[in-house]
Amino acid sequence: MRLAAWKMNGVEPRGFQAQITLKYCQGRPRLAQTVFPWGRENIELGLAQKRTGIICVGLQSAFTTAKRC
Repeated sequence: MRLAAWKMNGVEPRGFQAQITLKYCQGRPRLAQTVFPWGRENIELGLAQKRTGIICVGLQSAFTTAKRC
């Protein structure tokens, strides 16, 4: 499961983590944090996205030092 979460890009890992948390950890982010090597904040955000249907997108590409062509 760790490899599957690392292979995904963008918001996909949070959705996967939320799905696994709901299935195996009764929707408890702290339990999922101890069982899986994921951050609790990411799991909580994924659960909120799943509950509301609103996808949170970051601006990491805007704050990188790499120049765009």
